[in-house]
Amino acid sequence: MRRRRTLQNFWADYSWFIIILLALTSLILGYIGFWKNGLALGAERTFLDNLYLTLGLISLNTGAVPPPISWELQAARFLVPAVTAYTAFLAFTTIFIQQTDRVRLWFTQDHVIICGLGRKGFRLANQFLQRGNSVVVIEVDEGNNWIGNIRSAGAIVIIGDAGDPELLEKVNLNRAAILISVLGDDGKNAEVAIQAEKISRYRKDGCLACIIHVFDSQLWRLLRERELTLNQNGKFRLELLNIFDRGAYLMVGENPPRSRHSPDKAPHILVIGLGKMGQRLIVEAVRSWRLSNPDSEKKIKFSVIDINADQKLNSLKNQNPRLLKLGDYQAIDMDILSGDFDKAEELFREDDGCSLDIVYICLDDETFSLQTGLRLNHQLRRYNVPIVMRMVESGGLALLLGDGPGEDDQNSFGNLYIFDLLDQTCTAELLQMGTHEVLARNLHAVYLEGHQGTGTAHLTDPTRKPWDELSESIKEGNRKQADRIPLMLKAAGYQIAALHDWDAETLMFSEDGADDEVTLMAKLEHDRWCQEKTAGGWRYGPEKDTHQKTNPSILPWDELPDEEKEKNKKYIRELPSLLARAGFQIERSLQNNQSSPGI
Repeated sequence: MRRRRTLQNFWADYSWFIIILLALTSLILGYIGFWKNGLALGAERTFLDNLYLTLGLISLNTGAVPPPISWELQAARFLVPAVTAYTAFLAFTTIFIQQTDRVRLWFTQDHVIICGLGRKGFRLANQFLQRGNSVVVIEVDEGNNWIGNIRSAGAIVIIGDAGDPELLEKVNLNRAAILISVLGDDGKNAEVAIQAEKISRYRKDGCLACIIHVFDSQLWRLLRERELTLNQNGKFRLELLNIFDRGAYLMVGENPPRSRHSPDKAPHILVIGLGKMGQRLIVEAVRSWRLSNPDSEKKIKFSVIDINADQKLNSLKNQNPRLLKLGDYQAIDMDILSGDFDKAEELFREDDGCSLDIVYICLDDETFSLQTGLRLNHQLRRYNVPIVMRMVESGGLALLLGDGPGEDDQNSFGNLYIFDLLDQTCTAELLQMGTHEVLARNLHAVYLEGHQGTGTAHLTDPTRKPWDELSESIKEGNRKQADRIPLMLKAAGYQIAALHDWDAETLMFSEDGADDEVTLMAKLEHDRWCQEKTAGGWRYGPEKDTHQKTNPSILPWDELPDEEKEKNKKYIRELPSLLARAGFQIERSLQNNQSSPGI
């Protein structure tokens, strides 16, 4: 089996080279054969005559010549037509597959479009296919080795530039459910999103979820403010993906920093490598510590080893001023490849023990990451300090360590743990847990809390179920409610910004007289909710009935019972907390525009 797979890979890599070599060889043999045949028959053939006869072998027109026939001509008479036929077969197969994919597109809807067939794109395409989704892949490189594999798995592959609006229309963008752009260039991913937003304005049904990968962490933070405000036509929803931010969140969540010495003591964390992942990990660790210990005055302690640790750490603290208030930081400028790193234990020795509680290795190179983990594990294993190493994906070097501690307590790798960045972050489930989805889930949780203890209506009301049990239409209603948040805030003179003040969730809107911001936004939200319900065929009725589409809350604000008004106001009061959970905060608009937006 292994030999067969090796031969298949060899043929896939070198097939066209071999075909061209065989074609040239057969034509040369044919020329020599006709030249010898002409000499033997006494025919005075020129160079062009022999060349013409040789090319005629392609169409089987010139092979029948009087003997003698040399072995060169005999071989060429069979080899030239065979190579020609095989080449024509490959060309026909390629054209047939491409045309078949285009025909399949005519009948495809509610599909997932993935732009870019790199490692992330290939993994995501496979996962969506396994979930039963129809998948269309746009790839610019027709020589991409993964095209055949993903086609065999059931995906439609279209060769072309994903930023071309005509191509996006050909893949039925306005009938798709999700567009994911994981091209290797941030600018190209943004271009895909811009073109998709323009095309989606003419969408008839539903809303397109557009997920784009932004590699640069700083650019991702700057663009996040557009994430919730771009959906102005109700037919396009932008989600930004940064694998380092998502990875840091998961890495800390799976391996939380806790003090090994005392539950009341703040942990001491060692971070090795202060690149994109290392910086996001520090921010996430501090945020996690604050959320789990809101009343603690103790600061979490970080030691950072990097060749430019002091410079990078100062830059990180300037970008995130709150880090200074909640943590203590020690920068250690050290080359991990130097001999000094083999004495790193001495920096953290404390009496007969070690002050470190956990180590996160966030190096970009897998070989260096593994090497560093092994060297540090050799120094710290008697202290049982867990060492978590970031790897790009499972497999490769990660297989050397397995899944963590083995059954043998003497396992020298027992304190080493692998965090697979792509395995953890590039999943179909997590990819759909973007900002809008998180907000929608939180909004539904608030709705359920507000209806606790209200009788047995939850047994028959399809909206009073856990999120995973809701119908897709009800989930979409919650997402639309999340989409309306920027409009409400704008009406009261606020705007959404990326979270940088971790106390932002404590913001309180005014409820005083004429300056009653809570009532203003609650009324606006209720009016827009009524408009959406009415547009969907709902009407007022004394009882809520999903079959008859009646709801007792479809009333003008002034006629709404006080109990229902209070539910809307409670939702507005909890907005700062809801947005903070999704990584956003509310702040005063620079223009302080108090007028209702005309959108």
